[in-house]
Amino acid sequence: MRSFVITMFAVFLFPLIIEASDTLDYSGTWETTYGTLFLQQDNSSVSGYYTLEGYSTVEGSVGRDGRLTFTYSEPTASGEGWFELSVDFMSISGLWRPDGGGQWYEWEGYRAGVGIAQSNWLVILESEWQSSLSEQEYSFGEMLEAWFARVPGVTVRQRFIHDVDDLKTFCLEASGLPGELYLVIASHGSSSGIELASGTISSREFVDALRPCGNLAMIHFSCCEIMSGRTPQAIISSRSSWPADFIVSGYSRSVDWGASGLIEIFYFNQILDNGLSPHDAANSVIEDIDFAGQSSTRWMEAAGFSWIQAD
Repeated sequence: MRSFVITMFAVFLFPLIIEASDTLDYSGTWETTYGTLFLQQDNSSVSGYYTLEGYSTVEGSVGRDGRLTFTYSEPTASGEGWFELSVDFMSISGLWRPDGGGQWYEWEGYRAGVGIAQSNWLVILESEWQSSLSEQEYSFGEMLEAWFARVPGVTVRQRFIHDVDDLKTFCLEASGLPGELYLVIASHGSSSGIELASGTISSREFVDALRPCGNLAMIHFSCCEIMSGRTPQAIISSRSSWPADFIVSGYSRSVDWGASGLIEIFYFNQILDNGLSPHDAANSVIEDIDFAGQSSTRWMEAAGFSWIQAD
């Protein structure tokens, strides 16, 4: 009789375990013992990355008991571990150990951004334009930030970047923002790439920095001549999962500072305030601003604004 009751209890409980695991979702951004952890769950499969010592990856799956079992890979180490969700789904806790076995160590975290609404994020990563104390400091990103302060649902962040490590760091952080990411790179440029204090960032380096950014809606280069080089196509070719309206835009010519300011305030206003897709907004720039494309006007040289779109 006792064995019959145990068997019936197990039969009753088993589908509940399966049902419970179906509702457990580890997706999200977590502040953890070892840096910010970003997880994305598809059915029972989970993948992600964390920011300790650069870009470190996590791959695993959620079992019938609701436990996420994973392997991790860091630049100089790898291993295994597991997480369990708290009853309120707001924290995770578990253990990890390096390859080869040995001692287990605690790994805990809590959901980041709780209470922060989804937003459109306009992130401007900008080179410092002035090169000496004789020049007044100025920032293109601060101009955009002031303009879009009036638009609800838009959050602007501007940061200065000096080398490829800065670019990677801020792209990694931006990948965890809760909402769509509209990324602007503002610097001197050429057909070879964007120019920072440390030198020119190649298309390969730029694509590598973008790798974590699954929330990208578009990229705009506020840089001279970028669209005449390899970087835009390298970005488009780097993945097949870009959103349908994803574009890379910028200038194929050396563009006047005032012209780029006018074009980009209009361009992003069409997207973030008036609700146009990036592709439609780019078309609007060409149609509504005479000097934006390849034709000069009486008073302004052609800016060479152009874009390419994912298939």
